[in-house]
Amino acid sequence: MRIRRRRVMTFLATAMLLASSVGLTSQARADDVSDARTMIETTCTQLLGVINSSQGDAQKQAAMQQLVRGAVDVDGVARFVLGRFWRVATPAQQQDYMQTFRQLLVYAVTGQAASFQGAKFTMGQAAMRDAGIVVDTDVTVPGKPEAQVQWVVATVGGKPKIIDILAEGTSLRLTERNDYAGVISQHGGQVQPLLDAMHHQLARFQSNAS
Repeated sequence: MRIRRRRVMTFLATAMLLASSVGLTSQARADDVSDARTMIETTCTQLLGVINSSQGDAQKQAAMQQLVRGAVDVDGVARFVLGRFWRVATPAQQQDYMQTFRQLLVYAVTGQAASFQGAKFTMGQAAMRDAGIVVDTDVTVPGKPEAQVQWVVATVGGKPKIIDILAEGTSLRLTERNDYAGVISQHGGQVQPLLDAMHHQLARFQSNAS
């Protein structure tokens, strides 16, 4: 899930046309950056609202699931994480992988919720970069050092969606991709052992939740 280019013109008329189109592109990008920052601010506010609410675990998980699916390009992240091994997987394995990944992502976010109790997000700058639109935030959690979290956003289906999170400069989706590739490589390039490991992890999450 991510983004990138340009050319040199020689004729004056072409250059004038290019200048006008660049102006439109710059405006569109400025709007995209503004929309991305607003979306992250709204998402962070909603996230903290769920975390700090007095709802039960089941209600929080349902609210978190709705929030994650609305704000994150879950399927895009899933495809990126599996990378080149997507083509190795059978159609049945691809379907199993996507379904399991969606569930794991929600459980992973929900499982971390307690550690963000009382947290505060301070919005920073937002800018178009190679990876996408990067929105800076500073996160403060009682009793812990302040951390910088950067949200990478792209337009998906006409809406801004989170495609990656950079925690102190480390890409979470790239880290996950390397982990998944490591499991597959250890098993001779077979995808099924990864799926088995994902099912085992999901069962643990579900057991802890119940």
